[in-house]
Amino acid sequence: MAFFVVYKARSIPRIHYNQTYTYNVHSVSPDPPSYIKIIDDTHYIAIPNLELKDDYNQGFSIILIQGRYRESHNIFVLGKNITKTNLWFNSYDDFKAGKYSKTSNTKRTITKVELPFEEGLLKKRKGTFYYKSWKINTYLRKKRPVLMKLKKSKINLPTTEAEFIQRYHKKQAHQQE
Repeated sequence: MAFFVVYKARSIPRIHYNQTYTYNVHSVSPDPPSYIKIIDDTHYIAIPNLELKDDYNQGFSIILIQGRYRESHNIFVLGKNITKTNLWFNSYDDFKAGKYSKTSNTKRTITKVELPFEEGLLKKRKGTFYYKSWKINTYLRKKRPVLMKLKKSKINLPTTEAEFIQRYHKKQAHQQE
């Protein structure tokens, strides 16, 4: 006789400032996890697709998104005045040593969404918060909504670009959930 244990993530009935949230990304795509933190009543910060491994010695990057949001009736509309900072590591050894080879900073209004939390919504539904994103069906050329249940994360995201750069420059190791 077989039985299954279903793990149910704790519901997030309220978004708290300076708490990092993530979602179960493997339920909708093979991408690595993404993280978001609401800093104050208008600003958020996110690290999308955090993958700390170097496939085939090609290096990897860690991207920080800073943006503004608008909140009304438990709906947080993300993606206003986005700033992206990209740290490029040539190898995992460079990451461990805190040596990044490239930073870029772009300010723009979203025209083409490339990463989670560049746009979308944090929306309360049935007593818990979800991240609502849009996936494009390339065959039908239509967008379809995707809801992902938020959960608290153990990772503490930085709150500024300077803190983000300093964190990786100081050889701080991250733990992924």
